[in-house]
Amino acid sequence: MTITKLTLGPIAVNCYILKYSENKAVIIDPGDEGEEIAAELTRQRLTPDKIFLTHGHFDHMGAAAFLKEKYGVPVYINEKDSVMLNDREKSGGLIAPFIPFNPVTADGFLKEGDIIKLEEYSLRVMETPGHSEGSICFIGDDFIIAGDTVFSGSVGRTDLYSGNGGKLMQSLKRLAKTEKNYRLYCGHGSDTDLETEKRFNPFFNM
Repeated sequence: MTITKLTLGPIAVNCYILKYSENKAVIIDPGDEGEEIAAELTRQRLTPDKIFLTHGHFDHMGAAAFLKEKYGVPVYINEKDSVMLNDREKSGGLIAPFIPFNPVTADGFLKEGDIIKLEEYSLRVMETPGHSEGSICFIGDDFIIAGDTVFSGSVGRTDLYSGNGGKLMQSLKRLAKTEKNYRLYCGHGSDTDLETEKRFNPFFNM
């Protein structure tokens, strides 16, 4: 599997294209600039077949409607965050009125323990509430697409709709118990790894 990171829009959200065969891919968190995401797919000669969202905030789903229509692909999210996809206020969009809000409808829901088969690869869904009630991570063989659950040296905010600081700390404790030193692909900022965050991220020790 090949992972391409695109940092998009004025809030610099990280979108991930996961190439899992010669010409197939899934898109995770297409937050903005749908045309740029489509251009990257064209450059790699890829056709996406699914869109996954780590959570429902506006800056992670802003291009989902465009890509869903362009490619005719379904959008998946944890059901607890699905209400955000058609509600600018609940999605946090009011904090950035200069960014258009593009509602989209979920086609299916992801929950704890789901295994997403991508030919010879698979992703496991872990529910990590805190940044939002429906935040999830996608766990691959040696990596985690972490959304805004954890950043390099920090974590996502908890003051928006359905955020909960106590639940976020519990989610971090669950992540810390995983056995591998997974590469962490975060929703904003640079990549990191789990052992580094366990050692130096202050939120892992609260």
